[in-house]
Amino acid sequence: MLEFCEFCELNDSVLRECGGFSCKDEDITGFFTKEYADYAYQLLGKSYCFVEQEKRHIVGAFTVANSSIRADLLPNSRRNKLNRNIPNEKRRPQYPAVLVGQLAVSDDYKGRHIGDELLDAIKSWFIEPLNKTGCRYIVVDALNHPKVFDFYQRNGFKFLFSTEEEEWTFLHGKRTAEDKSAIQSMNTRLMYFDLILLRTQ
Repeated sequence: MLEFCEFCELNDSVLRECGGFSCKDEDITGFFTKEYADYAYQLLGKSYCFVEQEKRHIVGAFTVANSSIRADLLPNSRRNKLNRNIPNEKRRPQYPAVLVGQLAVSDDYKGRHIGDELLDAIKSWFIEPLNKTGCRYIVVDALNHPKVFDFYQRNGFKFLFSTEEEEWTFLHGKRTAEDKSAIQSMNTRLMYFDLILLRTQ
């Protein structure tokens, strides 16, 4: 993708020049054609895209925002797993992360592993020497669907919590019996990628 695309910030002029953006999810299409600008204005997240140089089409887009992983609030087993690759003297109550809020590939480019390349670009962006801030993890709020989970796991992401029940309890407090149906209908699951893995390969 990088050989035939130009990387740029998503804005109105790029959308006009490229004839907009469309993917299979209407909500994500709406975000990348309308809502992205307000998120940027409110300083909540910035959107970027890869534009095919010849055809001037948006191949894929993503939004990133500052985030963190609160290790001090995780169950012991998950906190220990998270801390395993961090030297004792560097362990903290929370670790800097970047949240990938939205990520999509244009309908015209489906089936070419462009999503994998988008994640590779994000990963490399946050470990390159010119990056101006520390960032240990990439976090996603992955849609609760086996294909989505497979996509992120194929790209090295792991679940932050071992079960949906554990994640629900963390997000909403103590579980009660009537919460069982809500747990089963969780729309998303938190997943993370440890960027230190790219430094040790």
